[in-house]
Amino acid sequence: MKKLALLTTAVLLSLNLFSQAKYTPKVVVVVLGEKNNTFDESMFPDCSFYYTPGITAEVKEIKSLSNKALNGMGIKKEGTEYDITFSGEPSAAYKTKITEAVFFDKNGYVSGLYKNFDNVCTSPKKNLQGAYDFSSYNAISKDYIKKGNETKKAKKAPKKPGHLFDYYGMEFPYDFEVQDAAGKKTMIRELVKGEPLTLFYALYLKPDYDFNAGRESGADKSGKDYINDVLNTNAGIAKLKLLMDVEHDIFGHKVVW
Repeated sequence: MKKLALLTTAVLLSLNLFSQAKYTPKVVVVVLGEKNNTFDESMFPDCSFYYTPGITAEVKEIKSLSNKALNGMGIKKEGTEYDITFSGEPSAAYKTKITEAVFFDKNGYVSGLYKNFDNVCTSPKKNLQGAYDFSSYNAISKDYIKKGNETKKAKKAPKKPGHLFDYYGMEFPYDFEVQDAAGKKTMIRELVKGEPLTLFYALYLKPDYDFNAGRESGADKSGKDYINDVLNTNAGIAKLKLLMDVEHDIFGHKVVW
């Protein structure tokens, strides 16, 4: 019995080994576009996913000479992405660039910009070097979740907003409808308020990413097809790196493909 208790304790400790956070936020993830049929939401149990199926995107890439050479051999190696142009409805979803991770307080006010666990910007004002000052996630989560802090409401709208974080101290600049995988609809402003701290993250996943093909055996595939499947799957997984880090660093859950 004693050995069993020790084993159980060891397992519980190992499950929480990766978590660095004392306080956890609500996490809202909006995928701009329809759901990729091969993407498994359950791999990210601490995130709530929503979609905008009426939106499409044009991804602009720069391809290196090596990529072009591989493409000429039938190897579909993606280039370096430098811009995405969205179209379709709701257009309010992309009037401001929202493909970033932003915190909201209980009032639904923009409260911080999340880069990673150790780098959270809590003010849009830049320092003398022309860069943002950063704090840690544990610092901001303690302020909002434990102490019940709120972000001071901004007195006026930003002059030339280019990103969601430019609306610090304000609500989401445009309210628009999103839906979960089951088709249930809700408004974005309702999703990012009410909790002491909500992490909102918007991203785009290409419909042709296959999150399964690259993990399958290559026994029944040609060498070229197998390589293409692996490259395709890995490219899709790379788009989920921030979410994987959030699951790992904040919730202690390691996403394994």
